[in-house]
Amino acid sequence: MLRVVGGSGLHLYNKSFVDELNYPKKHQSNIMRITIITICSLISSAISFAQSLDKALLLAEQGLTSEAKIELIDVIFSRSPDNDKAKAYYELGKVAFENTQISQALKSWTKLTENYPNSKEAKLVEDELDQLSEIVGESAKETVDNAVAASYLRHADFWSSDRQRVFTIDSSWIPKVKTAIKWYDKIIEEFPNTKAARIAYEEKLRTLIGWEDRGQYGSSYGLKSSFRTYMPQLLSTFEELETNFPNAPTLQAFRYQIAQSYWNEKDFGNTRVWLNEIIKQAGDVDSFYKDTAERRLQKVEY
Repeated sequence: MLRVVGGSGLHLYNKSFVDELNYPKKHQSNIMRITIITICSLISSAISFAQSLDKALLLAEQGLTSEAKIELIDVIFSRSPDNDKAKAYYELGKVAFENTQISQALKSWTKLTENYPNSKEAKLVEDELDQLSEIVGESAKETVDNAVAASYLRHADFWSSDRQRVFTIDSSWIPKVKTAIKWYDKIIEEFPNTKAARIAYEEKLRTLIGWEDRGQYGSSYGLKSSFRTYMPQLLSTFEELETNFPNAPTLQAFRYQIAQSYWNEKDFGNTRVWLNEIIKQAGDVDSFYKDTAERRLQKVEY
């Protein structure tokens, strides 16, 4: 099978058909040469687009968001395949969202669902667009297309510039730990085995470990409020994190927090169990938590 470049694009012909054309050999050789060059050019372009996406992701990871956006926009307006453009729109929205530019994220993801509705990236965000719209309506400053209307808004904004743009929510009587866990569990359920799920596990553990409000009448949450209620949840959540993400860099830190929580309750038996587990997991590596666990074991009762 030969790929021949014609005036209207690329066409495929069987080799036997080309032979029947009785082209001189030098013409057939030219056709083959053009075909090879075209194929190499297409392959080179595909590699280039993939490299641009990889470069954009690396720039975003390093905090160079402006440069990352430029790379992603270049992919969108290039001759890259549709799946690369869909991914570029998705990542563009993601970069904006992670920098609290909610309105921009909404615009990018809306474009994604409009232009590439069947892409896997569109399916990831289409169910969340309504929620993003709610956030935009609450806190983001949008622009309008009509210049006269925009000028009226500027006049109004001048006289109401002291108003709050971010709404406050009275959280009294709302169970903070339970409500937070609901959303962490939603991430874990809908996005299993992803970076988002790992972070959700870790933040859920921190929530269960708990905290205390400052002030004379401050409240306590998580383990700080009820060891018996929250320790079983803490242990089961840690087990899930360890099972699903055995290489998570936070495992040793959470093991120590669990050991310390038992120590605070004067449960020295379980304190030793978790401290020894830290040492076992560290192996021959002289790490911070291994050293700390060994030192704590020398004086567990104090």
